[in-house]
Order: sequence, then C-alpha cells, then structure tokens
Amino acid sequence: MSFRRRNYAEVMDNLLTSLVKGVSAEQHPFPPLGAVEAPWVHSLERSPADDIIAVYGTRNGQSHLFKKGKDYALSGEGTQLQWMEEGGDLPDKGSVIHVNYLPASVTSPLNDIHVGSVLRTLAESVGLEIARLYAQLEAVYKSAYVDTATGRALDNVVALLGTRRVKAGRFSGEIEFTRTPGSRGSIFIPAGMRVMTVGGNVEYETTAPVTVVDGQSTARVLARDVEENTQGVAADELVVLAKPVTGITGVTNPGPTAVTNANETDEELKTRAKNFLHGSERATLGAIKEAVARQGILADVEEVAGAPVDGEESSVKMKVGQVKVIPHVDKLEPELRERINTAISDSRPVGVNVFLDESVKAPTRVDLTLRLITSADLLEQDLRAAQDSVREEIGDYFASLPINEPGSVNRIIGLVLGTSEVQDMQIVEARADGVGISEEDLNKGQLGVAGKTTQLGALEIIDPNLPTLLRVIITHPEAADLPNQPEIETALNAMLAELNDMNDTEAVDDPEKQSLDLSKLLYVLPLPLDPLVKPEGSISEVWTGVIPSGLTLLDIDPYEVQFIFTIESGLSQALVTGADSYQLTGYERLSLAAVEINKVG
Repeated sequence: MSFRRRNYAEVMDNLLTSLVKGVSAEQHPFPPLGAVEAPWVHSLERSPADDIIAVYGTRNGQSHLFKKGKDYALSGEGTQLQWMEEGGDLPDKGSVIHVNYLPASVTSPLNDIHVGSVLRTLAESVGLEIARLYAQLEAVYKSAYVDTATGRALDNVVALLGTRRVKAGRFSGEIEFTRTPGSRGSIFIPAGMRVMTVGGNVEYETTAPVTVVDGQSTARVLARDVEENTQGVAADELVVLAKPVTGITGVTNPGPTAVTNANETDEELKTRAKNFLHGSERATLGAIKEAVARQGILADVEEVAGAPVDGEESSVKMKVGQVKVIPHVDKLEPELRERINTAISDSRPVGVNVFLDESVKAPTRVDLTLRLITSADLLEQDLRAAQDSVREEIGDYFASLPINEPGSVNRIIGLVLGTSEVQDMQIVEARADGVGISEEDLNKGQLGVAGKTTQLGALEIIDPNLPTLLRVIITHPEAADLPNQPEIETALNAMLAELNDMNDTEAVDDPEKQSLDLSKLLYVLPLPLDPLVKPEGSISEVWTGVIPSGLTLLDIDPYEVQFIFTIESGLSQALVTGADSYQLTGYERLSLAAVEINKVG
C-alpha cells in the first residue's frame, strides 16, 4: 500500500474542477499501459477536452505538480495527454498520476469560482478540512514504518520486533577499531557491530556506523551494552569482534564504560531495529553460517542428501534434511567443538539434522609466486606497504574461500591490482601442498582446489623496484690467506649488474642463464687460490661455456662459502652444496647486501 498526501492547492483544484462539471483526479498509471518507450501518452476518458487544468503525481518519491507546456501538453484533437520528450519532468515509474481537465461539451450552472465569491468561499472551507485530513492520514501512514515513525509511534512499531527503546542507565563507552597495517581504501563498519570480551560473557554493540578512511589507522564509535542490569567493563576488555571485518586487525575499548544518562534517540532506535531485521535470520543456511562465524572461525555450510527416517514403514521413505558444517581450522579443540555445536543447535531449523564434520583435515596450503610492476618513484616503505596489503588481501581470500569453489585466478589478480601502488602483475607459479597447479586449471582461470579448505602458504612477491639481496659468507682457517674483500665485492657487483641487464625482460634467450648454482657462483668469486685448481672469471664467460664444469666446495678448500638470496618478503634460500641453485624470474633484480669474511681456528 502506498499513500500520497494531497496538499491544499491540489484539493482546491479537484473541488473547483468538479464544481464546473470538469473531470477531477482522473487516474492513469505511468508508464501508460502497454508502452515500453517514449513518447508517453495517456488517452483521456471523456475526450475531447478543451483544456487540462492540472496534473498531479509523484516525482522522486514526493508529491509533485507537473507544469503545462513544459512537462506535458494536450494533443491537437484534445484526446490525449502527451508528455514532453525533452526537457520535461516525468513521474516516477510505477506511480499513478491524477489529471484534472474540462471536457469540450460540458457546461455548468455553477461558474462563479472567483476568489471572494460565495461558491469559492464554501469550497475553500471544505478544501481546508480535506487537506487537514490528508495531513493526518500522512502522519498515520508514516507512523507505521520504521523509517518514518517517531516517538511513541516508533516505540509501537519496533515492539512488533520485540525491541524496546533503551532507557538511561545502561553502560556504554567508546570502541576503537584498528586498521590492518599496509591496507588501503575505506573500511565501512555498520552500526550494530557486536564486540565481546574474550570469554564472550559481555557483549556490546555499536550505536552508529563508522568508516576508517584511507590513510587513517584507527576510528572510534560509541557502543552500548546489549544487556540490562550488568556491570561495566574496564579498559581493553572488549577485544573480540563477533564477526570479522576485512581490513580490521583489532578492536578494543580505550577506557572503561560508564552509565548513560539519556534515553536512546529515535535515530539510534531506528538503526538498531533495522540491524535486528538484517540479523534476525533464523533457521537458514545463512543463519547457521553466521552463528558459526560468531565463534571466531570460518566454515562452509552445505546441504547434503537427506537420509530415510528410521522405522518408517511407508513404501515412500521420508527424508530428513541434513546440513553439514565444515570448519576452516587446523585442529578442532574440544572447547571450540562445544561452542560450535551450541551455536548450531540455537540456529538450526526444526526437523533438520545439522552436524559438524569433525574429520578435520589441515587446510591445503596454496603457495604463490607473484611478480608485481610498481611505479619507480615510490619510496621503499610504500612498496613494502603495498606488498603487505597484497599479502593481507590474498590471505583473507584463501581463508574464506568456500570449500566447493576451485579458487579464481581472476579474483587474485583483481585483489592485487586493487592495491593502488600496483600497476600490473603476473602469477609466475602456483602450488597446492607443494604440487604445481596444472596448466589446464590455470588456463581455465582456476587453482584446482575445489573440495578442500585452503590457506595461504608461502607468498613470494618479486618487484623489480625491491631487489633480492645476496649475502655471501666466507669462512677460512687462520692459516689460510685472507680473501681480498674489496676485490670480491667488485666481482660480485659486476656479476649482479650483468644478471640484472640480462634479466630485464620476461623472455630470456637462454633460461639456463636464470639458474644460479654453486658451480657458477664459485667461478665468479675471487679467492687466493691457484687458478689452475680454482679458475675465476665473469658470469658472461659462464654463459659462453668458458667455465670448467663441476666446480665444487672441494675445489676451494680450505675455504667454505655460502651464498644466501633473500627476497623482500623475508624468504631466504642458501646455496651451500653442489645440488643447490637459485632460479631467477623475469624482471627480478639482485643487489649485494654484504660480504662477510670469518676466520676460524
């Protein structure tokens, strides 16, 4: 049911049109029946007409008087109301318009409707009372809806939901939300967000929405105890979010809560009532999923084939509905199992068997190697923050990935490119539990992890603007000659410069050049040894085959050498045996971090 208030001017137009035998408030739907596009026309029921007096309707949800000659016109033969195609206002689609017009063949003995006449004065008196009734009806209409009711009327409406206005005397205090370090963008936290103590015995809800804007690390909002007749809480006790919020790493109450001295306002009550409607879902898959999420974990909730009822003698066995809850956890502790089962029991539909899948398996670890292209003029701390943001977004994606979804490559690309500092990206390698994901799945835009819970494993991020660091550790006995550190640093820097020039492209002419093993690096490393036993030279000589094959640690005895490569994410790989190697990726840059020479013995 909808209601449109008619003001005094519209009521008078209707009355005066009726008094002179015109057609008053003739109703027409907009758009006209059967019409799918402009021009919009309405055929008048008592045509032809001499003139259209007024057209009233709804525009932008409000009562509106449309203008003759600008919004509409009478057709030349007087049979249709025609809406202007350009420049005019149109009624809301799905609304009803009311047209007042004078038929051509009608005359009336009552025609003295000028201001001050007896007829006009009587009409104005009646019109004023009718307009007042419309105003009262509008107030009654608005009092029936949460959005428009006020005062006692609002109390009566929310009472239908079992909600009452909070009176003065309940505990409240400020809640502070903290953004995840390195995250970007605005984070919206709706009103009614529940915050609990660690034990879950005290629960508060926010009274207003709050947004942590881009660049802002924290935001505060008032929260109120959801229960009456409770004690306040000390500072830093409300530290658990009942429902995780992406981009928020922590929550707390900076100070102790205190008793409020004012009743809940209409706006606060409306917000709380709406939140109740949004969150009052019961006996559905969504309600079960929400109940489990309130225990601080993510889970998949799936319908499974029903089982026959035991003891049923009918030839057509009845089926009992079943729902399976699969938690995304490494281990299902007894206390956690009990809390989940209680939450399921409180939210499950009657007659449906909801059970917790306790055959918990460790989530599949998805390892990724990504290459990012970022702007060269960014500071290192901004580049590191961008990598932290990418790591957070992808981690959240795998933690919440439903078990029946295979994982989307495009979704990962979208998450990475959503970081403002990242201009382009490429997935270099993807593995699930150490096994490379097939080209077939990747070509389909999938990661092939359907049927498994997932979590982000090792995430290797390669950014040419943040080089991989090489650290070289040389150990020698006291009796051996001391290696020349400046000469070693010069040789290694020359090698890294050649590697960076060679690797400054996605396609290298010989992929073997991107494989750095101990034999190649030992050839480049100058040591005080007989060149007939341990030759040395540049990395380009290695590529052209000048290097003798099979240089090993035995060839540099009594010296011991370790080559340690560390990427920006902190992952390190050490080359200490002949079987070890480090594989460069396209556009990866190398930089010498340090050369350490240690004497032993």
